[in-house]
Amino acid sequence: MPRKRPCRICCRWFRPDPRAGDRQRVCSDPKCQRERHRRSCAEWHERHPDYDREERLRKKLRPRQEEPRKDPEVDPLGEIDWQAARDAVGTESSIFVEETQKVVVAWLRDAVGAQTAKISLELAQQLNKRSRDEIGAPEVLG
Repeated sequence: MPRKRPCRICCRWFRPDPRAGDRQRVCSDPKCQRERHRRSCAEWHERHPDYDREERLRKKLRPRQEEPRKDPEVDPLGEIDWQAARDAVGTESSIFVEETQKVVVAWLRDAVGAQTAKISLELAQQLNKRSRDEIGAPEVLG
């Protein structure tokens, strides 16, 4: 069982929860837990200063991001608000990114189509090698 220690927030002595062991540094008082959480979030935001700005930009560029794509034939580039992208990074940069993504999407569609055709051909060859007529009736053990 972990030994008693002082809370890093209120300085009262407490016995850590046995499941947390030596990792628990704060008592279970809700005020101390809230302060621990606040400090932890503040430290995280210090380590990731651009996160909030980046997340706002992501939400502006893809407003329907949470909705699942219903039709796989719909162009994925249509999900991005390109005007918001131009406003955020400039016209030249956003056009470069947009055109690059068009090339990647086209390549991916061609690659998937080629794979599908190759798999279909291999499957047909395997099925032709051994037709059902060649499969003999099971031998009956007597």
